[in-house]
Amino acid sequence: MWLSLQRGALEVVRFFVVGLWHLGGWRLIQGLPELDKYVAVAVPHTANIDYYHMLSVMIGARRFPHVTVKDSWIKTPIIGPMMKALGGIPIDRSASHNVSDQLAARLRAAERMVLVFTPEGTRKRTEYWRTGFYYTAYKAGVPIVCVYVDYPRKVVSAELILEPTGDLEADFEIIKAYYEANGVGKRPENKSVLALKPRGHQAEVDEAAEAQ
Repeated sequence: MWLSLQRGALEVVRFFVVGLWHLGGWRLIQGLPELDKYVAVAVPHTANIDYYHMLSVMIGARRFPHVTVKDSWIKTPIIGPMMKALGGIPIDRSASHNVSDQLAARLRAAERMVLVFTPEGTRKRTEYWRTGFYYTAYKAGVPIVCVYVDYPRKVVSAELILEPTGDLEADFEIIKAYYEANGVGKRPENKSVLALKPRGHQAEVDEAAEAQ
């Protein structure tokens, strides 16, 4: 019943959200793939409005985006139910457990699910990407769909679909080349460096997406 209500709500919202998005001059070059389950990476992430563009693309494809949020938000009486309805997955960032295992388990158990990550972790410039998107996809056995937003051209596209091999460094070079050639954020000065933490400094507690 809950799934039917979600789908019905998506159809109602879809018309308005996607219509407004196109009226704003935005267009989609390459849409999301017809896959039941995958991890979507949204880059660059330099402003709050980035979520609106990702949401428009997801709803336009009749998909429901799931994102990680701070568990404290879910516990609040008003915001909590709203965040759950919008696909929020509570994450306790103070704990030292392996979050990527939990997220991968959710993906494996779901029939259809898109889990969205912003690996830059914040809207401010950072020196390294978080690797939660990669380990979650690899452990769940699902592909990584790389989505970029380009504000000067007002386009969004998802042209790269990567099957994670388990070799993080090698796979990241493919992702890095893709994002070096595509995507300009609303605030380009805030774009994070396309780099991983040096080997030995990557901790799986750091692998979860930053809860926005």
